[in-house]
Amino acid sequence: MAISDPAMLGAVIRGTRRSHGLTQSQLAGLAGTGLRFVSELERGKPNVALDKVLAVLAVLGLRLQAVEAGS
Repeated sequence: MAISDPAMLGAVIRGTRRSHGLTQSQLAGLAGTGLRFVSELERGKPNVALDKVLAVLAVLGLRLQAVEAGS
């Protein structure tokens, strides 16, 4: 799946979190972030810290991958 904006990334994270049966608070604790961060990330706030995003993705078993457009 190609993620083209922060809102789409947030939707993927929210859906995956829910499929794992986690609350936002539980995810924040496992990822070492705050509840507010997870909430803002899921809502697609465009200003987030990449290191925290990567920690959240890791907890959910997801990874960020860069590919050339059109590939």
